Amino acid sequence: MANLGGLTVQVQPDPGGDEDELMEFTGRLRAELLELDVAAVDPVSEATPPEQAKGLATLAGWLVVQFGSIEGLRAVVDVVRGWTARTNREVEITYGGDALKLTGVTSAQQEKIIDGWLARHASGT
Repeated sequence: MANLGGLTVQVQPDPGGDEDELMEFTGRLRAELLELDVAAVDPVSEATPPEQAKGLATLAGWLVVQFGSIEGLRAVVDVVRGWTARTNREVEITYGGDALKLTGVTSAQQEKIIDGWLARHASGT
């Protein structure tokens, strides 16, 4: 599958954190994603807010990741899953209108959820 496009990644704000902290964590995740074979990992700007954004103040934790294959999608999800486990942060990935929340559930539970989500997109639906 070539040119699958991109997805949005939203690092959820920590209830006790502030925007600077959120931007720092998002920057760390972006750096890890840039190590993958992806076309781009860009912060979301006021000029290009995703449909699900609820106002400009919520854009601090958002990234748009451009990739070209189902393997690229899988690699992005794997990096985000590992990053989420290490940082204890919640992240939401949206691709084709389908959202996947990566949270503090057990590794086995998260793997089952991710496999189902990836399977929906591997089949082109």
